[in-house]
Amino acid sequence: MKKIIFGLCFLIVSPLLLAANIEGPFLILSTPYHADGSVDYANLVKEARFAARWNTPGVIWPQSNDAIDLLTKEERFAGMAALVEEWRKNPKKTVLVLGVNGDDLEEMLVFANEAERLAAESGVDIVLAARPPYYGTTEAEQLAYFEALAGVARRPVIIQTYVNDACPTPSVDLLVGLARKYPDTYGWIKEESNKLEANIRQQNEIEARDAIKTVFSAWGGWQWLYQRRQIGTAGLISERVAYAPITSTVWKLMEEGDKKGRLTEAYALYRLLIDQRFLPYDSLRGYSLYYLVRLGLFDNMLSRTYAAEPDAANGTYTRENKSKWVLSDIKLTERQKAELDKCYDDMMKFVKKHYR
Repeated sequence: MKKIIFGLCFLIVSPLLLAANIEGPFLILSTPYHADGSVDYANLVKEARFAARWNTPGVIWPQSNDAIDLLTKEERFAGMAALVEEWRKNPKKTVLVLGVNGDDLEEMLVFANEAERLAAESGVDIVLAARPPYYGTTEAEQLAYFEALAGVARRPVIIQTYVNDACPTPSVDLLVGLARKYPDTYGWIKEESNKLEANIRQQNEIEARDAIKTVFSAWGGWQWLYQRRQIGTAGLISERVAYAPITSTVWKLMEEGDKKGRLTEAYALYRLLIDQRFLPYDSLRGYSLYYLVRLGLFDNMLSRTYAAEPDAANGTYTRENKSKWVLSDIKLTERQKAELDKCYDDMMKFVKKHYR
């Protein structure tokens, strides 16, 4: 247990208390860049503060492909350290999750050990997140990977089930088995297997309540409402920090039982924000960067993108080309910006009326 300062009060945060708070929208932070393509760590922290101001239950970094594949080890270390330092100086109710994903077992252990070091030295109670190894093409390799992580992790780990189309999705039996063998480490799942298959897997995972604590929805939240109401998922993990006001509102209504019948409307507003099909930038970052700039969190809409097309099986990359990137920018017309502004403004009107 660790002592954390909140104002003039001292609170003891136990592993059990931390584990009980791993549910709700856990939003993946987008990586901001300077004009020269270097990582903007100050804005990364600013983005995390924004999520925390909206009572986002958790934030995760680094977790998306661009941050895992296109950042160097040193850049990932520096971003992790910047976020841990922010939580040390300004403790938050929002749970800080550090992604320790690796291309293989050995690389994952490098990041897991660094995250553990940062937590131990700072006294910040963090959570870890990991998806299967990028080059883990068999379930045996995945099991060895997560067994090794359990050997160094001293805190809960959220397992993301999807890594790429060349790697199998870890079976429900594997996930439940890990949770039973390592109950303090595993049992939190971001379930994003192939589209509708996720619904069946989520049902099976939730049925294993003796071991599984939280099953999160994924895929940007496109089934979040159905999966919450009909299956029982307990949160969402996606790269949607710009939409923190509405994701927190949706979660609040879910927790309260939607007594006034506003949940469907709130979710519809969220889907409107993420389904702007008139734009050519339909991706996790995409036009969401426009909102992050509008909010004063980012200085630009720059992204590192892969320098070449996938050159390995099932849309994956060889080790030689996986980390090569070019800098790209998003260009929007005034009409496109006007529509994005209108959608966000309408969302905020709803939030101000029904959240605060």
